[in-house]
Amino acid sequence: MSQGAIPIQKAIPIIVVTWVISLVTTFALVYFAPFMPIGTNQIGDSAITSNKIADSAIITAKLANDSITSAQILDGTLTAVDLADGSVLSVKVANGAITTAKIADGSISTAKIGDGVISTAKIADNAIVTVKFADGSVTSAKILDGTITAADLATGAVTAMKIADGAVTTDKIGDYAVTNLKLAANAIPFNFTYAQSYEDKTTSNWENITGMEVTLTLERNSTLLIMFSTEARISLSTATIHWHVLVNATYAHPGTVYLQPASTGELAPISYNFYLEGLTPGQYTIYMQWSVTGGATGHVEYRTLAVIALPE
Repeated sequence: MSQGAIPIQKAIPIIVVTWVISLVTTFALVYFAPFMPIGTNQIGDSAITSNKIADSAIITAKLANDSITSAQILDGTLTAVDLADGSVLSVKVANGAITTAKIADGSISTAKIGDGVISTAKIADNAIVTVKFADGSVTSAKILDGTITAADLATGAVTAMKIADGAVTTDKIGDYAVTNLKLAANAIPFNFTYAQSYEDKTTSNWENITGMEVTLTLERNSTLLIMFSTEARISLSTATIHWHVLVNATYAHPGTVYLQPASTGELAPISYNFYLEGLTPGQYTIYMQWSVTGGATGHVEYRTLAVIALPE
């Protein structure tokens, strides 16, 4: 036997031990390998195919953030329950993408509508009814000029303060509509006087009759209506009493008149109406004057003078 060789008697036990160890290792791999964890290094790139993944085996925790893109989502598979509240932003909605059929009845609340986004074109004709207007929301600027008709005004809606000064013209006042109660005190200027003293006159020069003088202040163009009456007598039938009216320095129409009792020496009432038109605003004094001709004596007792300014 050469030097260093192992006798056959010693090699057999070594071979047997090696075979047993190999057999035990094989059994261990077969029976225990499925229970041993497989590390990432033991899996080759692209080694796990779809068939190797059990249905429903991939859970949310196994998905990396931002790992699922649009290409991984099947068209038409996202339902309302898949969307988080407030997740759909304005920029994510295509122009014209939301049609009536896509909106559930009553699903759009006030909070879902952006300020100022509803334009006129989005409001159906006659869609806005009276109860949708807040009190005081319709201002003058929102009302088209000339569109409010009489039928739109409630009875009694136009108060005095809503009528502009000078807005009510003659054409707007119905015939016989202005009653006595509608006239302010002294709205039509007038003045009057009376006297009951005895007065005689024997000359032909013109003199004021005592107590027959009034003053008026006019604020507009006017016509004066001057009414005079007295109790008078004259001593001679051949004589006459003359009467006229001065307005400041102007004679009232018809000028001088001749009035006297029918019977000589008898006291009797006489009267006459004078007038003067075209008076402009200002102050005027009206005088009643008389004159006696023929050497007789004229006499007056109770007498009145009344003046009314009629607007022109």
